[in-house]
Amino acid sequence: MKQVSENPNIAIQEAGEHYRLSSENYTIESAESHLAYYRDKHPLNYRTLLEYYSN
Repeated sequence: MKQVSENPNIAIQEAGEHYRLSSENYTIESAESHLAYYRDKHPLNYRTLLEYYSN
């Protein structure tokens, strides 16, 4: 099983590009937004984006 670091070293550009690309493949099958889906499925990238845009 792959270990996940508490403080991932993900570049903001990488996380942003990953979010953009994942939205292209996201289809709305419920009331869930893409952002909520992304937060649940990719928490490390989501945290990187959240920290960047919170500052």
